[in-house]
Amino acid sequence: MPFGTKGIEKLLKKAGLKMYQLEGVERVIIEGSDERIILVEPTVIEIEMPNSPKAYQVLSPKDVIVEKVEKEAKTEISEEDVKMVAEETGCSEEKARQALEATKGDIAEAIVKLQEEGC
Repeated sequence: MPFGTKGIEKLLKKAGLKMYQLEGVERVIIEGSDERIILVEPTVIEIEMPNSPKAYQVLSPKDVIVEKVEKEAKTEISEEDVKMVAEETGCSEEKARQALEATKGDIAEAIVKLQEEGC
C-alpha cells in the first residue's frame, strides 16, 4: 500500500516524530582518525523523537570529497626536560611543560618563550 507525502506525515505525527529539512546547509564534515569526508551541499533532515536526542539524516550531496589526514606525532617530554626548563626560568613545572609542548620539546625555545612571556 503506497503512501503519499501526506500519508507519511500523518503516520510520523501519530508516532510522535517530527521532521524538518535544514535550509542553507553548505557542507557536512565527518572526521575520522585518518580521513575527513566532506559532503557538499547535502539535504539534511532533522528528526525529533519523544524522549530521545535529535537525529540527523544526510542525503544527496552534490559532491563528496575524501581527504587523508596526517596525524601529528605527539612529542614525548621527559620530566628531566621539564625540571630543567622550570629551573632555568623560575617558572612552575606546569608552565615549563606547557612551553615544551608548544615548542614540540625544544628546550632552548621553551626557555626563551617563558623568559619573553613570563610565568
